[in-house]
Amino acid sequence: MKDTIRKCDIENFYADSLAILELVERLSEGIQPLFLGKRFYTDAQLADKLNISRRTLQEYRDSGLIAYYRLDGKILYADDDVEIFLKSTYRPRY
Repeated sequence: MKDTIRKCDIENFYADSLAILELVERLSEGIQPLFLGKRFYTDAQLADKLNISRRTLQEYRDSGLIAYYRLDGKILYADDDVEIFLKSTYRPRY
């Protein structure tokens, strides 16, 4: 008996492939690649995440409150440096 590929089989395969691709894209949206074992935020990403302006973030840099890297004019913040900054500004309830 000879197996034949029907049009509906191809359509189902295509639909399943699109669903898998959509799922992979959604899962990879929040993933940031590691560099030297660290995750980095750009200036805009961190300002958005902390809900502050980029100017305020610049003031934190200028006053030495938060560590950063400057690569060819681009400002990057390491994930662990952001955590240290947040812990240093934590104020417990009374």
